[in-house]
Amino acid sequence: MIILFQILFSFFSLFAIVSVIKKRKDGLLGVKGMVFWVLFWLVAVVVVLWPNSATIIANTVGIGRGTDLTLYISVAALFFLLFRLHIKIEAVGRDITKLVRERAIEGVEEKIK
Repeated sequence: MIILFQILFSFFSLFAIVSVIKKRKDGLLGVKGMVFWVLFWLVAVVVVLWPNSATIIANTVGIGRGTDLTLYISVAALFFLLFRLHIKIEAVGRDITKLVRERAIEGVEEKIK
């Protein structure tokens, strides 16, 4: 029996997938990012519509409950995404520093002339 949450979550996931595809078409998301997020939302819908699927997979890999497996994967994915964001922010900081230095040198050279 489908409950209200499953219906609402399915509609939300469909909205999220459409948003991801739109971001890709607008050039704001790369192919790898689009594939990741579409797969993420599709897997989420499968787990919400068939909750026992998570338990079956969890038992296969030696984890007792599907909820635990979902939590472990979610935490690992969040830390991985956080790590990637940290790397990107560090790279942007280095690029800004380099640009400011170049502009400062150009400004000094113009004053000397």
